[in-house]
Amino acid sequence: MKAISLSLFLGVLVVTSGQAQTPAPAKDRGTYNLQQQFSSLKFRSSTEIKYNQPHKVVKQASLDAFFKNVQDTLRARQQSIKNAGKETAVALAKTQKELADQKAQVQALQEVNAQKEKQIQQGAHDVASLSVLGMDMDKQVYVWLSLAIIAALGIVAAVFASMYKNSNRVTEEKIKAYDELTEEFKAHKQLAREKEIKLKREQQSEANKVEELKQQLAQFRH
Repeated sequence: MKAISLSLFLGVLVVTSGQAQTPAPAKDRGTYNLQQQFSSLKFRSSTEIKYNQPHKVVKQASLDAFFKNVQDTLRARQQSIKNAGKETAVALAKTQKELADQKAQVQALQEVNAQKEKQIQQGAHDVASLSVLGMDMDKQVYVWLSLAIIAALGIVAAVFASMYKNSNRVTEEKIKAYDELTEEFKAHKQLAREKEIKLKREQQSEANKVEELKQQLAQFRH
């Protein structure tokens, strides 16, 4: 009865594997996969014909060993799947950590870029403007304001120059008039002195004549 059950089990395995006998490879059976072990099991089992059907007679020890290998393979695959799950979880945690690190790096780069942008804007502001009396002023405005101040100072200077020129001209005219008046006064004074000297001389002459007349009268009286 046990032999019949084993035959039926092997028959099912034969149908599942495509009913093909494969010669056992020459390498160590410990390195066979399940398909190779099953082929080797069929190859090493004897064949009997019952009810006009071929049946395989397999040793129970070989069948138990094959079943144990199947269980070991399933456990190994389950353990491999479990290990793969753990590795996947570790890889996922590592990936999440790397993503967090990359996010922090991106944020740091964004902050650096923002700081650089601020520095560039400050540099552009410093280039385009300057401080005048503690107030920020655009350079173009400063240039136009400076030109306006220079023009105003030029106008004021021109006005003062014109006023100075007029004042200098008036002063020169007054000095010239004073010099002319002084010369006229000197000439008048010289003329008056000459007249005075002339009058004194004439008076002296008249006095001399009077004295002579007095002397002549005195002589006539004697």
